[in-house]
Amino acid sequence: MATSLKILVCGDIQGNLDTVFSRVQKLLKKGSNFDMLFCVGEFFGDEKSSHENWLSYRNGTKKAPIATYILGANHPDHVAQYDIGSEDGFEFCDNITFLGKKGIFTGSSGLRIAYLSGCESPAGSGPGPKHCFTPGDLQALTVSLNATGNDFGGVDILLTSCWPKGVTLYGNAVNSEKCKGCGSPLVSQLAQALKPRYHFAGLEGVHYERVPYRNHTVLAESSKHATRFIALAPVGNSQKQKYLYAFTITPMQHMNSSELNKQPPDTTECPYKTKNNKPSANNDVGEQFRWNMNYTDQSRNRKRKSDNNNYRPEKKQARPQDWSCWFCLGGEKVDKHLVASVGHLCYVALAKGGLTDNHVLILPIAHHPSSLALPDDTAEEVEKYKHAMKEAFASSGRPCVFFERSFRTDHVQIQVVPLPTGTTSEDVKSAFYAVADGNMDRQGKRSPLELTELPKQTDLKQVTT
Repeated sequence: MATSLKILVCGDIQGNLDTVFSRVQKLLKKGSNFDMLFCVGEFFGDEKSSHENWLSYRNGTKKAPIATYILGANHPDHVAQYDIGSEDGFEFCDNITFLGKKGIFTGSSGLRIAYLSGCESPAGSGPGPKHCFTPGDLQALTVSLNATGNDFGGVDILLTSCWPKGVTLYGNAVNSEKCKGCGSPLVSQLAQALKPRYHFAGLEGVHYERVPYRNHTVLAESSKHATRFIALAPVGNSQKQKYLYAFTITPMQHMNSSELNKQPPDTTECPYKTKNNKPSANNDVGEQFRWNMNYTDQSRNRKRKSDNNNYRPEKKQARPQDWSCWFCLGGEKVDKHLVASVGHLCYVALAKGGLTDNHVLILPIAHHPSSLALPDDTAEEVEKYKHAMKEAFASSGRPCVFFERSFRTDHVQIQVVPLPTGTTSEDVKSAFYAVADGNMDRQGKRSPLELTELPKQTDLKQVTT
C-alpha cells in the first residue's frame, strides 16, 4: 500500500524563524508527525535582530525541529546569503537546506516536487540578476522533466515564490486588488507545462486558495488530475492571514488513474489556456458554426449583406446585419408583434409554437451565429436578460431551463422554457436522457442519442475549438 506523506508549506518567513519553528514544534508535540517543511517566498529578513537569530541556527545553537527546504533569494539584498554554496542547492545547517535555483526534488516515497526560485528577470531572455529566473531556466526545467512529451503525467507539487500571472481567472475572488494582475507569465507557462497537483507561492502578502482547475480540455483530451493553487501570507502578518499550510499527499505514481483524476465539484477551466484557445482576428469562427459573412450563398446567388449599427460605438465591435434573416431585428421577416422587450444589444420575443406557455427567446439584435461568437458586451446583456427571466418566472414559483441550438442556424437563439412548479435540475437532466434514449430514426427504429454531461464551469470555447 502506498505511503502518504504529511507536509507543511510556509509563506514568507522574512527572518521570523522562531515564530515558525515554535508553531511547528507545537504541532509535532500534538502527534502530527510531519515529514518536511517547505518555505516559499522570502526566507531571510532585513532586520539586524533577524540576522543575529539566523546565525544561532547556522552555528547550531538552535535547530529546526523538522527537515526544512527553502527557495532562493527574491531580492538583491539577500543574494549574499546564498553565495556560500552552489546555485544547485546546499545545506545551510542541520535541518535547513536550500533547494536550488531550479530543479526537481524526489525521495524514496516517489513524491516529485518541482521548484523555481526567485523573481522573473526584467532582462527578458538574456542573463538576469542573481535573484531572478529567465526563460532559459524555465526551458531547462521542463526539458529535464521531459514535460513536453505526450506521456508526461505532471508533478505532485510545484514551489515558486512568484504567483503565476492570471491564476485568478475563472476562479474565486482574491482579497487584494493588486493580486488580480500580479504574477509572472513565465510561472504561468511553467504551471501549465508541469501540471502540478499542488502549486504553492508567496511574496504577495495575502493568503489565497484558488478553487481547483483542470489540466485537460473536456471532450478533446483524456481526463487528467486537477491543480490546486495556494498562496500563503507572510509569517506574523498583522491581518492574521494563513501562513502555514498542512496537508497529506500520496505520490501520484502510487495512485490509480480514477483516483488521481477525480475532478472536485468546483473545478474550473485552466486559467492559463485562454490566449491559446481564444479565436484570433483571422480565425474563421464563422465556418465552425456554418456561417461566414464573406462567403457567397450559392442557393441565393448573392453575398450576404453586413453593416454596423450604432449601439455602444465606443466598443468598436462589429454589428453585422442580414436583412433577410428571421431574427435580425431590423429585417423585414421579423414578427415584431412577438417582441416583448428590446435592450441595447439584445431583445426578447415569444417563440412561435412554444414548447410551453410563455416560452420565449433571447436574441442579439445584430447577426451572430452562436453565443460563443457574441461580442463581450452583447454576451453580458444576454446574461442580464437570463437573470431577469429567471427572477420573473421564479416570482410565480416556476423554474426555467435555457438551451441553445447551434446547428444549421445563422442567428443565435437562447431558448427560455418555464417548467412546472417543483421541477428540479435532476428532473430536467433525467428528461433529456430519457428523450435521447428513446430517439427513433426515420425508419422508426430505435436510435439512441449520445449525451455528454460537461463539468460545471466548463469553458465552451475549449470544448468547441
